[in-house]
Amino acid sequence: MTERIVFAWSGSADAWANIAATATARAAEIVTLTLDLGQGADLEEVRDRALACGAVRAHVLDVREEFARDYVLPALHAQTLAADPIGRALATHLAARKLEEVAAMERATPAADSVAVDGTLLGRVATAYTLTTAPAAAPSSSAQVEIAFERGVPVAINGISMPLTELIEILTIIGGHHGVGRLDRIEAPAAVILIAAYRQLANGDALDAVSGTVRIELLKGEHTVVRPS
Repeated sequence: MTERIVFAWSGSADAWANIAATATARAAEIVTLTLDLGQGADLEEVRDRALACGAVRAHVLDVREEFARDYVLPALHAQTLAADPIGRALATHLAARKLEEVAAMERATPAADSVAVDGTLLGRVATAYTLTTAPAAAPSSSAQVEIAFERGVPVAINGISMPLTELIEILTIIGGHHGVGRLDRIEAPAAVILIAAYRQLANGDALDAVSGTVRIELLKGEHTVVRPS
């Protein structure tokens, strides 16, 4: 029986060359796994490309909600998200788990060393800034966002309720427009804003008590807590 190997693949040509070389050396069939972590790539195109390149099967999974709920939120609550604002380590852990699951389903071997994450719904590695305006070029007028939390979960922006993934996307757009979230070789507007809001609101309280709103002002790359309530 021909061996099958499941590779995580983001769509890059260099990564495919490594995948093909490994599969050829082992006379194995290629199965690919591509995860939608909110990185903004056209994943259907990635799937089509994998099949065109010779993969026998190409899986695309939308894990944005799972990533936000099961990985980002606990990191926010533990106040460890600041050390990894785009959640690369969290996403890598999730990707490795999904690779194992798909490999089990395919009766294949997972290529754990193929997992690489450069972007999530929280932000991305900044080889070029695409999510954030340069602070000097950001609007001169500030914007204020009021984030509502219920039992530690951010649930609304400026009084409008929305799912967590959408809330993160909106904060990315607003914060990025005002130049917020440029860090050391990454950009993560939503994470920067959520970390500041949660820290202000939590203030040592137990998780089930973390409910209320925090207003944050955004201006030319800076973010300032205006009013907790």
